[in-house]
Amino acid sequence: MTALQINSSKNERSLNILVTGATGFIGRQLVPALLQKGYTVSCLARSTSHRPDNFSDSVHWVLGDLLDKQSLVEACGGVDAVVHLGGAIKASDAKMFFSINVDGTRNILEALVQAGNPYARFIYFSSQAALGPAPTPKPLTEESKSHPVSAYGRSKFQAEQIVQEYNKQLRCVILRPSVVYGPGDRESLAFFKMAKFHINPRIGFKPKYIDIIHVEDLVQIVLSVLKEDIKSGEIFNINDGQNSGYSENAVVNHAAEALKTWTIPVYIPLLILKILALFNGTLSKISGRSAMFNSDKYREIAAQYWLFSSEKARATLGYTPKYNIEKGFSMTALWYKKHKWL
Repeated sequence: MTALQINSSKNERSLNILVTGATGFIGRQLVPALLQKGYTVSCLARSTSHRPDNFSDSVHWVLGDLLDKQSLVEACGGVDAVVHLGGAIKASDAKMFFSINVDGTRNILEALVQAGNPYARFIYFSSQAALGPAPTPKPLTEESKSHPVSAYGRSKFQAEQIVQEYNKQLRCVILRPSVVYGPGDRESLAFFKMAKFHINPRIGFKPKYIDIIHVEDLVQIVLSVLKEDIKSGEIFNINDGQNSGYSENAVVNHAAEALKTWTIPVYIPLLILKILALFNGTLSKISGRSAMFNSDKYREIAAQYWLFSSEKARATLGYTPKYNIEKGFSMTALWYKKHKWL
């Protein structure tokens, strides 16, 4: 029996899992689900990170940083799997994206190998941004050629390539979520705030389409990957099963329906956004502070079809989304109102 077979036959409930990025939005949903399954969970965090109250006393906290190689070697000691959520989603310049997302990913892969479990699972959270927008309404697949349009997307794609270099040393799986939403998410809160103020932006002359995924459905994907014997090197695009996506205007309208309110269209020329992006980018470089809206973000917003297919995940993992946009947005809106975010 090979080492891989021995590792594969290990009872799933006894797995020791290290989670990076556990204090972020997805991590705060994933860690409790791992604990509920009976896994032993360790979380990598900096000393300044806020530890979520719902699991702070139920996991082993490891002080470390993705750019501190020694701390990663210590964190990976004795683990059977790493769920690598950690990374930068905003940065003052492209160099920071590549430092954290690319170098940080390579560092933890090397640490996992050095820790002495060469057949451990490694689940890498990439992004739809690594694949890039589709040129037509036809959704992209995992076999489509990547063409990221932002530094963030390029850093995630380069990190994917690094993960693929370790396919024979570790059991690697890459997940590419689309826009992730759900209770506790501050990014998708923007859709609900626009709806609350009765605004439904029309950006440019052509409708823009996006894919979305409820965070609980995304968590179920991770649990499936941990349970199943997935071929190393596989990539899965993840959305809510609606491969044709939603127009951004429809998304805001769904948020309005969840809030039981109404919206009116507000036209915003792309040129105005482009000027604003250039201004914010310049201000960010001067101040040294990260800007969520810059030229890269403009290129992402200007793209018409952020669409890909999740059929592979359905076929391989038995993925059946629990939340459609109506159910997911209704649940999310209730959470926002309960916690006075709206």
